[in-house]
Amino acid sequence: MAKTNKLNIIGSFKTVLSIIALLWIILILSYFFPFIADYGIKPRSASGLVGIFFAPFIHADMNHLIDNSISLLILGSIFLMTERKLSFVIVMNIIIIGGLGTWLIGRSNCGSAPCAHIGASGVIYGILGYLVTMGVFTRNMKAIIVSITMFALFVVKGQALQGIFPTDRFISWEYHLCGLVAGIITAKVYSKRYAR
Repeated sequence: MAKTNKLNIIGSFKTVLSIIALLWIILILSYFFPFIADYGIKPRSASGLVGIFFAPFIHADMNHLIDNSISLLILGSIFLMTERKLSFVIVMNIIIIGGLGTWLIGRSNCGSAPCAHIGASGVIYGILGYLVTMGVFTRNMKAIIVSITMFALFVVKGQALQGIFPTDRFISWEYHLCGLVAGIITAKVYSKRYAR
């Protein structure tokens, strides 16, 4: 059993590190091919719908991706350790629901230029919302412990909720908020499946 848990932890880290490596490759490519940034979520435009699926992979610069890489490594690994079998489906739900929400309520104009909401932070907030609320919905002791730990580390100590309010015009609080809500909705939906 201990060996299985160790393999699960190592496998989770490897998977998340592979995703982070892909994000860095895409960032490097975007320096040579600037049109990549055009595939973000452009609110209320037909062309912006494609961004729902591509936006999580696109970042503005190295600082943007460094911040998201750290959060993704921690939250993504914990998420994969707890939800190994359903992880892909859950993340796709978060991407679609959070992306559609951002497409509906997001700013379409950022000062003098149109907005394209990009970055993995929408998914990161979705994973956080999922992990924090899954214990509440399932009432499973393991899930409750994960929920309390995530709440204490990221919401109370890490002040993650600041990111869902408009504090900086260059930060997509809408993407953060919609991602968080998507994670909560997904946790509620999948908690019913656990109960069956």
